[in-house]
Amino acid sequence: MQMAAKTAASHPKKATQSEVIDVVSRMQRVENDMSPAERQVVRAVRNDYDAATRMTIAELATLAGVSQPTVTRFCRSVGCASFREFKVMLATTLTVAAAYLRPERQFSDDIGQLAQSVMTRAMNAMRDTLNALDTEAVGRAIDALANARRIDIYGQGGGSASLVEDAKLRLFRIGIPVSAYTDGHQQRMSAATLTQGDVVIAISNSGRSKAVAEAVDIAHSFGATTIALTRPDTPIAQGADILIPIVIGEDENVLIPTPSRYAHMGVIDTIATGVADRKGPAARETLRRVRYTVASIGIAIATPSTDPTILMKTIKPHE
Repeated sequence: MQMAAKTAASHPKKATQSEVIDVVSRMQRVENDMSPAERQVVRAVRNDYDAATRMTIAELATLAGVSQPTVTRFCRSVGCASFREFKVMLATTLTVAAAYLRPERQFSDDIGQLAQSVMTRAMNAMRDTLNALDTEAVGRAIDALANARRIDIYGQGGGSASLVEDAKLRLFRIGIPVSAYTDGHQQRMSAATLTQGDVVIAISNSGRSKAVAEAVDIAHSFGATTIALTRPDTPIAQGADILIPIVIGEDENVLIPTPSRYAHMGVIDTIATGVADRKGPAARETLRRVRYTVASIGIAIATPSTDPTILMKTIKPHE
């Protein structure tokens, strides 16, 4: 029994993928529990993550000023069975998160300069989108949405999810039944309930969300019109009946909001305004009712003794 325990201790169990899915975070969590020599390896890796993925164990040991067995112990401490596995896991992390591991560029302490930097990027994104806008495709999208029986909007990820909700807000106020879905399973379920006369809007900066692309294909197969706001030559773009290409390069500084968000918002607002214009008096009346009910929240209902001019001044048309 003791022999079995000793054998198990000398051969640590290989970590599961879930334990080392993000080896950089794992390094941060266990660093305080490491030996001083192992922490030297951490510092060497952290100084240049990309270079660490290309080093031999001997090279990393020399760089860190430790022995090769220490590097092996370090790898096991972060949940990897070997140095080779550590490099694979580190490379996988860098594939999707390298920009977040680079040294941060500091902004000026001048808030005016900070505001100018952020807002100039937003304006540039809007300008570039306007210059490249496919107005014919936007017109077709407006026509399809203005005549839609029902609209479902799909998107996944932090940026796209917020844009989906914003698009929903812009469209439901003009009296069109509209729903927004950011969950892949619900997107597929939604797509399966659509038919001719219904419209799907897919919003994606990358254009490569598998769940959204599949939902778009399903909706198309049942006769719904599919509109995509995304990059061309991507899976989502290929499944769209109407493609509105949006290509905005992202800033290398990950602390700045992604410029593509402003580009998509500009196109969404353009489409919503066009749809409202096509709907005419019906959209205007729906917007009036929405505005009145929202603006009157918390305002006392007028009585015969209430001065109507005071009430009209209280309910401002654009608040």
